[in-house]
Amino acid sequence: MIVEMLPALILVFLLAGLLALVPVWRLRTANWPPAWLFAAWVTYGVIILLVMRFAGVTRFLLPILVVAYIAPFVVGPERLSRLVPRRREPERTVIDVTPPPPDGLPDPGNGMDASPVKPATRPPRRTRRGLRADPPGAGEDEA
Repeated sequence: MIVEMLPALILVFLLAGLLALVPVWRLRTANWPPAWLFAAWVTYGVIILLVMRFAGVTRFLLPILVVAYIAPFVVGPERLSRLVPRRREPERTVIDVTPPPPDGLPDPGNGMDASPVKPATRPPRRTRRGLRADPPGAGEDEA
């Protein structure tokens, strides 16, 4: 007798578990923590199993199950995310490592800077700049 009921019992548990995943998927889109999602899945699964197994409690549990099952789809994700308490992340320190702009470019830090832009200047050229080696063919004797 137990062997005959085993496939049906497994089917009932699989059906209850799969049915419980539908509203839990919606709660996942509201960024609920995994522990809360697991607790919601177990709760949905147990209520579905009780409704399927015991006809006497169906009268009381079925309306609760229907409301709890439909609620994640009716209420928006932003409202669902407010139900879960969140830890505030500490503020991170911002370190500015941007190098200063080169000469001739405006300072990007202040968009309303009315100061004139300095023209780019070249360093003065050296007067004695040139080749330090003889050009090819300069050292040959003409005969």
